[in-house]
Amino acid sequence: MSRSPGKPGRGPRRPQARLVAALCAGVLAGALGATLVYGARLEALSIDNTRLADQLADLEDKYERLLQQPASRLQAKDVVVQLVGFRGDERTALELRRFVRDLVKDHVIGRPVQEIDHLLIQQVVHGRRVGVEGRDWHLRAVMSSITWETYFLYVEATAGSPA
Repeated sequence: MSRSPGKPGRGPRRPQARLVAALCAGVLAGALGATLVYGARLEALSIDNTRLADQLADLEDKYERLLQQPASRLQAKDVVVQLVGFRGDERTALELRRFVRDLVKDHVIGRPVQEIDHLLIQQVVHGRRVGVEGRDWHLRAVMSSITWETYFLYVEATAGSPA
């Protein structure tokens, strides 16, 4: 038997070596592409994670300070109006909440929480009629509460006749 001219021992293995080399090159190219694509995404997630960790640390510090602060020194900093059993559209709900908040905020915000007269604030709202989006709405204060520095006022708004 005679061998083909050329280098000894390389005849039939040459196509397999090229196939293995092409496969390795493809794997390396795929790994490089995946690193580029997912590396940027991973970096963005890492930055978000660091930002959120900083926010959490700030909130934990604020919470600790609030726990150490006596209740007599806490002042109301916000008014949140919740509509109870409201049957209207979102725009009307927003306008009603804004109306009630503007009505009571001067009596609440900046005052020590222990000095806020809940019944007085509820009476400011209770029985009011307000026209919003072409309808007459009757307001009734249901209840109120204070959680740390936020005053919550729960109001029932029922629709009357068109304004």
